[in-house]
Amino acid sequence: MNVTPGPRRRPAGPHPESATTAGPTVPSPRGSEPGALAGVPAQRTAADVYRVSEDQVHRARMAVARNALDSEDCRDLLDMLGLIGEPGEPPPVRR
Repeated sequence: MNVTPGPRRRPAGPHPESATTAGPTVPSPRGSEPGALAGVPAQRTAADVYRVSEDQVHRARMAVARNALDSEDCRDLLDMLGLIGEPGEPPPVRR
């Protein structure tokens, strides 16, 4: 059994599984947003500032619940942040 001691070295040249041999690539832009990179959120417009998705509300509620001391603390924090409302109505943050 031939075992070469020491660190393994990376071979010179392009990666064998790479499809292109040209220089480094830049991520392709998303949709119709000129200059936006894939995976990078676009800046919110004035119309989007007050729009909160259901997913954002859910994630905020979960973060509050994970960090609350007890159920009363959780309820108070959710109420202060506008993340809970009357049954059957959207929370204040979504109005």
